[in-house]
Amino acid sequence: MYQMQDLVVRINWCFQKMTSSNWSDIRNNTTLHSFYWIHEGSGVFHTDQTYQVEPGMLFYMEPGLRMRMASSTESPLLMSMVLFECCAVHFSTGQWQMPAAVPRLDLPFVKKFNGDIALKLDSTFRDVTHTWVPTNPDSELESSAILLRLIAKLHQQEQAPVQEEQAFERYARIKKEIENHFAEPLHIEQMAREHAISVSYLRKLFLKHIHLPPKDYLTAIRMQHAERYLTYTNHTLRVIAHACGYSDEFHFSKAFRKWKGVAPTEFRNGVAQVLGKC
Repeated sequence: MYQMQDLVVRINWCFQKMTSSNWSDIRNNTTLHSFYWIHEGSGVFHTDQTYQVEPGMLFYMEPGLRMRMASSTESPLLMSMVLFECCAVHFSTGQWQMPAAVPRLDLPFVKKFNGDIALKLDSTFRDVTHTWVPTNPDSELESSAILLRLIAKLHQQEQAPVQEEQAFERYARIKKEIENHFAEPLHIEQMAREHAISVSYLRKLFLKHIHLPPKDYLTAIRMQHAERYLTYTNHTLRVIAHACGYSDEFHFSKAFRKWKGVAPTEFRNGVAQVLGKC
């Protein structure tokens, strides 16, 4: 199992393919992960069962999966194909761990998208195929970043059942607000009220998706930023407290000790000793 923030991708090949009316083919490269996004047209994809293909469909193929494809005579397929490698690189206790191959992403083989999300995906796949230029470092980095954002968005979609879609969108907006405005005096009850969702249901969604209640997630974001301020700056505790959403250094120090088990100054001194040995 992998964590989303650990994913690394390398695009081996991507392009936009306009098929002919009598086009058919197989999935030739089965050693890589593959996305096939259908922009236009219709046809048939066949693995262990047959799928009628239409615009707005996304096929994700894990390594090893075989597939046959054919375009309809009346409406040839236009599709984006992205072939990529994927691994997870975890960062823990100040050290990078060894890369671990990801055999399969936690995504369905096929999914049909509609409305705004379909338009956004259509645009994103066009961006990937237009941006990617093999052996061009800038292009490869930019296209890989687009692909990672796409994978993150697809995982978010899978986490949100259809019946909870509206509530999930509100949860996602509140989560983003916490991440972007952690330095401000945020109140979960007020945020829930502003987004028309009950505090208890919001808590349930946070626990489901990130295994933390919203107040604890806000504290975690603040403390993670505080750790970096203590590690990489000479700011006073008063300045760091205000930068991380606390009214004064006393409340900040109390929260930090509860979070980390040591006082901020003790943490800073310990980090300085470790960095001094590097």
